[in-house]
Amino acid sequence: MKLIVKPHSKKQEKAVKDFLDNNDVEFTVVNEEQAAYKTTPKKQLTKKEKQVLDNLSESVEFVKKYSRNKTRVKSINQLLNEL
Repeated sequence: MKLIVKPHSKKQEKAVKDFLDNNDVEFTVVNEEQAAYKTTPKKQLTKKEKQVLDNLSESVEFVKKYSRNKTRVKSINQLLNEL
């Protein structure tokens, strides 16, 4: 398990180190350049993954519009009639 902590001051850094030491947790301090989240390359999405994200995005936008009364929902009968 990895725990990434980004303290804002030396005081916070010392408090985290003391807490881990007091609880017998082994830890290693690394530079930010060596942190795991910095070294993992971003994975390219497949065509199918992009499509799923696009569909999800459209659905979220529709719900937002519906909640602001900017659009209307069709009934199931209207959808079946269109098919």
